[in-house]
Amino acid sequence: MLQRREILPVIIAAGVSLGLGACRQDTVYQSTGGQFPGTGTMEQREALIRRAASAEAGWSIQPVRQGVLRATNSWNTHQMTVDITFDIRSFTISYVDSVDLDYDGTRIHTAYNGKVRALETAILRGGA
Repeated sequence: MLQRREILPVIIAAGVSLGLGACRQDTVYQSTGGQFPGTGTMEQREALIRRAASAEAGWSIQPVRQGVLRATNSWNTHQMTVDITFDIRSFTISYVDSVDLDYDGTRIHTAYNGKVRALETAILRGGA
């Protein structure tokens, strides 16, 4: 059992830990204007995006309509959903929803931005 003089450092350490966790937020990253490598049809662009998503851990893809795919990534208690809008030349990745990522309307846990950037990079590499 903790003595009174030992309780204060424990309380301070807990507060610092909580404060550091809150610092792990950043402005939501919106990937805009990514240019596909080379040339291709809409079907080839969709296939490239699907390959890129499967190369990055945790992504599942569902079609929304021509030129829009919805991608979801889940890990532990977290989930994020983005829309990937594309044509034959370019694509964008936009926030749709999240669970347990502390989204407040403009800021979100840094894990979201890291996963979106990794997906964007995989698409730019041609889905490899």
